[in-house]
Amino acid sequence: MYVVCNVHLEIAIEEFVEIYEQPPDIYELDKVSFTDWTSPQICHYCDRVPRFLVV
Repeated sequence: MYVVCNVHLEIAIEEFVEIYEQPPDIYELDKVSFTDWTSPQICHYCDRVPRFLVV
């Protein structure tokens, strides 16, 4: 699972495919919510605000 900004979305997709050998599901963080999970405040790769959840 990756929580990433716009800049790093492609990198997260590539890593996910390399590890799991299947395409990920991609969600916009502002359009989904989970009761038992709070989104990290920064991108997995940098200090920007994350926009996507790649799972």
